[in-house]
Amino acid sequence: MADLVPFRGLRYTTEAGPLADLLAPPYDIISMEERERLYARSPRNVVRVEFGTDEPGDGAARNKYTRARAALAAWTEQGALARDGAPSFYLYDHHFAVAGAAAKRRGLLGALRLYPEGSPQVLPHERTIPKDRADRMSLLRATRANVSPIFGMVDDGDGALARALAAGMTTERLVADVRQGDERHVVWRLDGGPMAASLATLLAPRRVYLADGHHRYETARAYLEEERAAGRSRAADDPAAFVLAFVCALEDPGLRIFPTHRVVTGASAALDAAIASSFEATPLTAAQAGGEGIVLVRDGAFTALRPRAALDRSAMPAIWRGIPIAEAETFLLPAAREAGGIVRYEHDAATAIAAARGDTAAVLLAPVDAKTLQRVADAGERLPQKTTYFYPKVPTGLVLRPLD
Repeated sequence: MADLVPFRGLRYTTEAGPLADLLAPPYDIISMEERERLYARSPRNVVRVEFGTDEPGDGAARNKYTRARAALAAWTEQGALARDGAPSFYLYDHHFAVAGAAAKRRGLLGALRLYPEGSPQVLPHERTIPKDRADRMSLLRATRANVSPIFGMVDDGDGALARALAAGMTTERLVADVRQGDERHVVWRLDGGPMAASLATLLAPRRVYLADGHHRYETARAYLEEERAAGRSRAADDPAAFVLAFVCALEDPGLRIFPTHRVVTGASAALDAAIASSFEATPLTAAQAGGEGIVLVRDGAFTALRPRAALDRSAMPAIWRGIPIAEAETFLLPAAREAGGIVRYEHDAATAIAAARGDTAAVLLAPVDAKTLQRVADAGERLPQKTTYFYPKVPTGLVLRPLD
């Protein structure tokens, strides 16, 4: 049902320098300190496009978005970036480690067609934040390029996608093999021909479930509507009608989905009231916390929060029931926000626990697995924003997708 097609990628050449110095994480996980390190690593690091810095005197005519456009143009003119001659799929193995154990996630980069909201071909699983969409729109308008890919999953219960990817990863198609710390990125280019056509046909009947990059997908769709309203995009296969996407199987053994925990400051009384009305609270040791859905941490004390059996869940979507993040965001955290508490998001449990001192509490949440995300999306629902953290992120800079 979803249209994923080859495209002419824009890639770094050897003229640009070592690829390890040119890649960057996607914008939403780059801290200010990390951005400075990436800027220093290379004058051509893709962070200058993906997440540029503000400068004194910036305004409508000169800003980080216009500098991103200028950087792409200059690097292309200098030969540091070059466009592939034929539309291609880019097959990709991402090697990484979790808790000291080696893992590998396999998928491919292609151009995914944009569908109207509510269409069954591409389904989101969580809600988004408007300010992030505005930033991505400014970058897309300025550069007319998909800089970092969205991340989608498809059901591959029959293993056909896994077999097709393995068949395409031949030595003569290898275009990148780079190490960054404990990560390794290996890319093969599958240009045209029967194998690419067969891969597109294999993917066509499958739904794509958005894993990461909801903001980028929604921004690309809004940009397409803007282009069509202005009369600049009329053809069904106009480049603006697609977005750069990394797609892997729901069943891929390297797929890792971590929870996004909550750290709450300044609402202790409100949390206590919400717990008293909606949850059974049971003290735990730190070692026991990993097996629970919702755990409250305060000053080194761990408490399991289990929704009361008689809790009225009629106001929440049926598909949400029993999912810890959904129950925490329905029955626990709204009270904290309404009381003026500050709720921030934290991927690392140890960091969240360390922050839980005094008037700050951590709410640790169990992860949501891929099949649960699939069920939620198939039901036409979305989980709360910042539900999942797909690890590791697909780096920015392996392949860019210009719209011109």
